[in-house]
Amino acid sequence: MQEGLNKFKLKFSRSLRADLFVIICLAGIIPCVILSWVLLYGYERHAISSRTKLVQNQCLVIADHLFSAGFPDVTDNEIANSELAQLSNLYDGRVLIINSDLKIVKDTYSLGEGKYMISNEVAKGLSGESTAKYDKEDHYIETVTPIMGKNPEAVGVMLTSVSTAETDSIIKSLRRLSTLIITALAAVVIGIAFLFAARITGQFRRLSASVENIREGFGLDDEISIFPYRETEQINESFKQVLSRMKTLDDSRSEFVANVSHELKTPITSVKVLAESLLAQNEVPNEIYREFMEDIAVEVDREDRIINDLLSLVKMDRAGANLQIEKCDIEQMIEKVVRRLTPIADKEHVELIYEVIRHVEADVDETKLSLALTNIIENGIKYNHEGGSVRVTLDSEPMMFTVTVADTGMGIPEEDLPNVFERFYRVDKSHSRSIGGTGLGLAIAKGSVLMHKGVIKAESTVGEGSVFEIKIPISYIVSPTENEVLRGSGDNTHV
Repeated sequence: MQEGLNKFKLKFSRSLRADLFVIICLAGIIPCVILSWVLLYGYERHAISSRTKLVQNQCLVIADHLFSAGFPDVTDNEIANSELAQLSNLYDGRVLIINSDLKIVKDTYSLGEGKYMISNEVAKGLSGESTAKYDKEDHYIETVTPIMGKNPEAVGVMLTSVSTAETDSIIKSLRRLSTLIITALAAVVIGIAFLFAARITGQFRRLSASVENIREGFGLDDEISIFPYRETEQINESFKQVLSRMKTLDDSRSEFVANVSHELKTPITSVKVLAESLLAQNEVPNEIYREFMEDIAVEVDREDRIINDLLSLVKMDRAGANLQIEKCDIEQMIEKVVRRLTPIADKEHVELIYEVIRHVEADVDETKLSLALTNIIENGIKYNHEGGSVRVTLDSEPMMFTVTVADTGMGIPEEDLPNVFERFYRVDKSHSRSIGGTGLGLAIAKGSVLMHKGVIKAESTVGEGSVFEIKIPISYIVSPTENEVLRGSGDNTHV
């Protein structure tokens, strides 16, 4: 029983719907209760104050008449007695006339005549001060009105007690009415709170259901619609962006798998065709056999390049991939890359030029950055024309260094520039395959530059050539996320 109660409390203590329901109910009901109390209290004060002033005014008039009638000898005065009786009956009260000796000379109830009244209020009245007080518990108003003589001095007082039963009855009726109204309003507020809380949280339930569908592998193409409140529009838009990103990644993954399958299958198909051609012929001459075997070797090399490039991409994409950061002489590193590619440039009759504007030493992963530069420079050589050139320029800024690779090759159409860093993307597929390109070189280069927290951009004009610019920070700063990855993997490599 206790465990079930605890679960119930936990469920509702963490429920947005319950919180909204309670807040709306409190915001709707509490002001009504406060307003009702303020109005009733204000009415009561006004009613008592008005009744008190009215009684005091009446008493002042009667007090003047009493003095004119020869006070204190008023017991036999019919006019005075009539006014006192009328006052008593009108306000359902009692009037005592007290002389300067504190003796009661007139009592409308005929109970205290001849007796003495000793009290602070009477003493104040004899000193000329009018007083009034309201006894809420006994429901009456008591006023003391001095009877002023010619001097002027008080020769007596009127002590008047009037009932407030009528006012109290009205207040009770108003209180009952306000209770009924508040109860009705509370029912309406509770209903509105329930519907509003259900409406608001319903959007989150729909969002949660959509997320659940996506988790199960459904709903990527579904349109998510949440009521356009300002507070939920941002969530809606963010969720749509996440869906769009996930769909893009899903499409990219499918396209990548298809491209990988195609690229890996093509050399194997070529090898199979060449091998079957050899097997189908009897007594193949050595020259033809050698030619076929050379073609097979070329296709195997192509397959090997594709696999190696794919492995490089996988290593860069893997979560927590590390950089072997070391202080490196960038000028010497690029010089090694240029030296390795010079034979290829000579074979293609392309001039390879290396220019250093400022000497640079920076914190980089030499292997990965060398691979990126190799791919870009090699592309500039392979997609060039005979007699063309590739110029590699190293320069430095206060916080970053820049490597620019400019070639005089065939160039890239403007509509293809945004896609040149995508995997397996080729501007000229037939030419790319004829020179042995895999379509992964620039993707690998971009991945390496991004790992170094740098940027890479391309500009090109068809028929004139292309310019690739790489900017990388001179000092590599390890982010908190990378520190966590390194600690979790137990890797002691300096990053």
